[in-house]
Amino acid sequence: MNIQAEKAIIIEQFKQINDVNLIHAIKNMLDYALNKEQENSSIPEAHQKLVMERFDKARKNPDRLLDWDEAKKTLKT
Repeated sequence: MNIQAEKAIIIEQFKQINDVNLIHAIKNMLDYALNKEQENSSIPEAHQKLVMERFDKARKNPDRLLDWDEAKKTLKT
């Protein structure tokens, strides 16, 4: 069963509930989950742009990238 079908089933079940305490509990859980998702996806636009620019450079010229084993040798210990 895909996620959209599962959501539809949950929505139909929720429509049948009349217990106000259960409705409030479910709403609180949904609010908490939405806040957590927003926190996780709040990467500043400038950072996103910088990463995408670096990906583009790497795709256009993969030879400019260093091999990790070689790069490690250049780091100070």
